[in-house]
Amino acid sequence: MIIASVCFLILFICIQLSLTESIDTLVYQTLHDVITSQGVKIYLDVISSVFSPLNCLIMILFILAVLFFYSKFKFWWYGLWCFSVFLIGTFLKNVIQRPRPSVDIDGFSFPSMHVLSVCLLVSLILLLKRNKVLYIFGIVLIISIMISRIYLQAHYFTDTIGSLLVMWTMIQAIQLSRQSDLRFYKTDSIAK
Repeated sequence: MIIASVCFLILFICIQLSLTESIDTLVYQTLHDVITSQGVKIYLDVISSVFSPLNCLIMILFILAVLFFYSKFKFWWYGLWCFSVFLIGTFLKNVIQRPRPSVDIDGFSFPSMHVLSVCLLVSLILLLKRNKVLYIFGIVLIISIMISRIYLQAHYFTDTIGSLLVMWTMIQAIQLSRQSDLRFYKTDSIAK
């Protein structure tokens, strides 16, 4: 948890000192040089729309609603955690107020809420159901949303990395909490 937080702080300082402009430009240019297929461009646009922060929130709320009937303890535990992730991301975005690469897009850039929302959705699913296929699908989805946000000029590369670091910190926090709370190891009927 400390390593992820320190990495985030270093990234934030580098952004504030404009030390990330060259890497952000390089990644953006490389993506535009490599991605020439119209089909891939459409895929990136569609995935960015389908997995918007609002749509991810709706999917997360659906998962939490199902969890409510399965285990109220886990519903509240993961619900509070998900709320905290969204709150931290929104707080950072509004405090840092980094302008977006494209002036045509409203709001601020750092951290990417698209990437953070998809990471949260994938993490919640994997915390509830460990599965190798879901894990691989989740990684592909996260990388796809990162590429789409950079390619569509909605975010800089470092915005997407910032989201990963926030999520890494929050995953470590919940893992530490789960290890220290014996209710995760009891059956639901005992935990009530």
